[in-house]
Amino acid sequence: MKMAAPAPYKLDFDNQKRNVFVTQLNERDDEDDVTAFPVVKESGDKLIETGINTLQKTLLLKKEVEVDKVNAQLEAKRYEFKQRMETCAYRQIQVQKKQQQMKDRVSKFEKFIQENEAKRRRAIQKFQQEVKLREQKALEFSSLDDQLHHYKSRHRLLEAKLKAYRLYEEYLQSVIEAMPEDYLPSTEDKVKGLMMRYRTLSESNKSLVENLDTMSDELEYCKKSLDVMKQEHQKNKLSETSCLSSLQEKQEGMLDVNEQLEQTFQMNKGEMRTKRTEVGIIFMAINNIYEKCRKSTDPSTDKTDWDDKLNKIRDHLKEREGVVKIVQNTPSISSGSASIHQSRARQSLKDSKPVLKVTPA
Repeated sequence: MKMAAPAPYKLDFDNQKRNVFVTQLNERDDEDDVTAFPVVKESGDKLIETGINTLQKTLLLKKEVEVDKVNAQLEAKRYEFKQRMETCAYRQIQVQKKQQQMKDRVSKFEKFIQENEAKRRRAIQKFQQEVKLREQKALEFSSLDDQLHHYKSRHRLLEAKLKAYRLYEEYLQSVIEAMPEDYLPSTEDKVKGLMMRYRTLSESNKSLVENLDTMSDELEYCKKSLDVMKQEHQKNKLSETSCLSSLQEKQEGMLDVNEQLEQTFQMNKGEMRTKRTEVGIIFMAINNIYEKCRKSTDPSTDKTDWDDKLNKIRDHLKEREGVVKIVQNTPSISSGSASIHQSRARQSLKDSKPVLKVTPA
């Protein structure tokens, strides 16, 4: 995609004004076309660059002159840089030649240097090995010397102990000679067998003594526990005896009461039967009245409590009494019609009153 060519620039200048140097700062209305320049102290180049009436062509020529100067300086610097690069390249070549000469000399003596280096390494390795071996031998010598001193001191201590324990050995030998032949097992060292026998008997005696102590402690504890249990048993026995006596008294009182109740029951047996019959008759009457007062939506007699039945009968009677009162208190009805209504109300009330049906039990 080609870009459009930039539009040529065109400078638009306003009308030229007269240039006048101002010496007084007061302004006048009749000098609108006069340009006022203050007194300046800048250089000519600066005035040309910052001047208002300086032409663009003059500024462009001035900038081209400056660019030519800079290009000339740049060419001089390039020539100087090129000369220095050539000098550096020549010096680099000389240094490479000297390095090659040095490499040639080193390659001549490289074999000799390698042999000397190998000899030096072998000598250093042998020296290090000898130093390590000497240090190891010194450590072994010091450890052996310490062991020698330790064993010498131990030898002296054992000699002193042997001298001190010789009396005990002689005593044990005399004991062995005095003992029967079959008392100790047939071993080569009779003294060791006697000491083992003594150690066994001593340990068994110690265990028996400890068992005796523990058993005596347990016996004392059991005796104390037995005394405490006896005391508690006596206390419980007394308390149980007292409770048993009180319970026997209560039993005797209850027996007397039961005898009295049986006598009264036998005496009042016929009376209670008549009362029970009356109560049954009352319950049956209540059921009959409830059946008269019950509505079709109410529960049956078997599913209703006695309180609910009585409450239902009471509500029914109140409802009927309320209807009678309403009829009696109505003023808008004539006397004839009122008497008719009253007679009908009484008849309905009589019809609604429950009939007590007594059925013998």
